[in-house]
Amino acid sequence: MKMRLLGRTCLIVLSLLPAVSTQTDGSSVVGSDQPLIASPGEDVILYCHITPSLSAVDMHVRWFRENIKIPVHLYEDRSDHRDVQHIDYRGRTDLSILGLRDGILSLQLRNLRLSDSGVYSCYVTDGVWDGQGKAELIVRALGTQPSICMDSTQGEQIRLVCRSEGWDPEPEVIWRDRDGNDLTSLSSTTVQSDSQGLLSVSSHIKIKQQSNVFSCLVRSKTPKPDWESKLHISSDFFPGVSGWMVAFSLTLALSIGAIPLLVIQWRRMDGMNFIIIMRHFI
Repeated sequence: MKMRLLGRTCLIVLSLLPAVSTQTDGSSVVGSDQPLIASPGEDVILYCHITPSLSAVDMHVRWFRENIKIPVHLYEDRSDHRDVQHIDYRGRTDLSILGLRDGILSLQLRNLRLSDSGVYSCYVTDGVWDGQGKAELIVRALGTQPSICMDSTQGEQIRLVCRSEGWDPEPEVIWRDRDGNDLTSLSSTTVQSDSQGLLSVSSHIKIKQQSNVFSCLVRSKTPKPDWESKLHISSDFFPGVSGWMVAFSLTLALSIGAIPLLVIQWRRMDGMNFIIIMRHFI
């Protein structure tokens, strides 16, 4: 009797084994095929999931970077093990339990730092089946709006300086004139780092045109908004054209424009005098 019961139990267990293994048969872990770009201080979600959808509540889920033994986040035995995660990520990561039920392994990372940039791996296993996906994070700082000023004048040349700060990684600076011509080859750019590791750029260029509009574009090397500033250079700033010539030209232009108005007013006054004279004789 006991042997028959044991035999039936073995048959039931054996019949269940294919069902357990086929739950993960053909499943895979999918990360993100595009890098996630964010700025310091932001909160992001590194996407990763099991497809087809499969509950990971009872699985081992590990997020890591270069070394799998040093997890960015570890979920095991239905709980988070924050005591073993990398010290730089403690208190900044979370997995959603509700998401795990649907096979969503995405990691929330808060208060981003520049050092968080890199490729993250998402590893999951149930003891028999395992899978791994990847997600790339790029943390970069978009600097300040560039400012343009005239640094000095030498003869017919003016030295323009474009400055911007708070960048990471190093941006590129592009100079253009009013017609869109690229003048960057005529410029010189220097880069300095501050105490926080952010970069400040300073670029200068010498121009000869008497009157023009110049733009300084400070562009990130990763796809995100660019900063651009423009400066109009009037011919008054060039020694080749004196101030009294500009004043004389402006006065002459105003005088010529006022002549028609004076003629019209004179005709009106003359007509009014004629009417007054006729009334006197009547």
